[in-house]
Amino acid sequence: MKVLLVGAGGYASGYVKLLLSKKIPNLEFEGIVDPYIDFAKEKEAIIKAEIPIYSAMDEFYREHNADLAVVCTPTYLHRECSINALSHGSYVLCEKPVAPTLSEANAMLSAEAEYGKWIAIGYQWSFSDAVQELKRDIIDGKLGAPVSLKTAISWPRDKAYYGRGTGWAGRISKDGVMILDSIASNACAHYIHNMLFVLGDEMSLSTNISSFNAECYRANDIENFDTCSILMKTEKGVPLYFIASHATDKKRDPEFIYSFEKATVTYSKDDGPFIKAVFDDKREKIYGDPFEDNFKKLSDSILAIEKGSVPICTVRTAIPHASLIEDIYRKAEIKEFPRERVVISEERNAVTVRGLFDDMYKAYGKTAMLSEI
Repeated sequence: MKVLLVGAGGYASGYVKLLLSKKIPNLEFEGIVDPYIDFAKEKEAIIKAEIPIYSAMDEFYREHNADLAVVCTPTYLHRECSINALSHGSYVLCEKPVAPTLSEANAMLSAEAEYGKWIAIGYQWSFSDAVQELKRDIIDGKLGAPVSLKTAISWPRDKAYYGRGTGWAGRISKDGVMILDSIASNACAHYIHNMLFVLGDEMSLSTNISSFNAECYRANDIENFDTCSILMKTEKGVPLYFIASHATDKKRDPEFIYSFEKATVTYSKDDGPFIKAVFDDKREKIYGDPFEDNFKKLSDSILAIEKGSVPICTVRTAIPHASLIEDIYRKAEIKEFPRERVVISEERNAVTVRGLFDDMYKAYGKTAMLSEI
């Protein structure tokens, strides 16, 4: 099984380490495409392992072929790189989100049909055994009908986070290209997508959002937002809630409460960390840790090629999230936090909002918008 890695810096360094470790049997690390390889942390290890390095995909494909191309580039390059790989006969594992806009995601969907190969989207929780077992139980009616789902995350990010790469982080667009990089579209996209994913009618489908109210805020010097609270309704009328921020002064990892007619499903790293269902009759079921293997998406994609099957999370699965993000861009105003609450920490090289952490979790407890708190 020949694998091409498109992008080697940032999050892609995890792929580099895994591919170099040779922990996945019968796998050949065929090459890397990255015009900015000098900035990759694993550059020396790549050179030592004699992995061919190219600055463009067409250069790689002139000399090699690949069964699977792993696309781990900035999000605005996902469509271009994924379709390029398909056109050269490779299946694709593309990192999340699928693409900045719905039109780009639909172009990727059309390319799958044109070239007869799939594009898996790397929402790692969708590949998690724990999440998949939970979703099967939801589809089978074991938890009863969904009542409401809500999620909260506090992940502080410093100025270096927004200065990384080629200047695309936190941007709405650059040089006429849509990027839509925000806390909801990128770093915390997994946890919006997961609510849509588990409510999909089939294992490989996600539910769509029919309406929403989004409050978007920023403290950092960026175009897009670093904090949001969003109330949504699915196409079947199930209320969803999401609140997250990069501008807090305390970290609190993703947690959720998914309420059903017959059970309440919760997840928090402070409580296990396992997805746990508590039924009305006091029975409990432990589903497992959704973070257990963040790169199962790679081994599952390889297995799908070998078996002639399709991975569980593809472009079609990820489109509802892409559609929501574009709708938020078109309809929601981005507000500045009051300057008197913004704290600039030279020591941490970060911008935070005084009291935001406490306000967020008050809002989460009440399923309220930030403005209500």
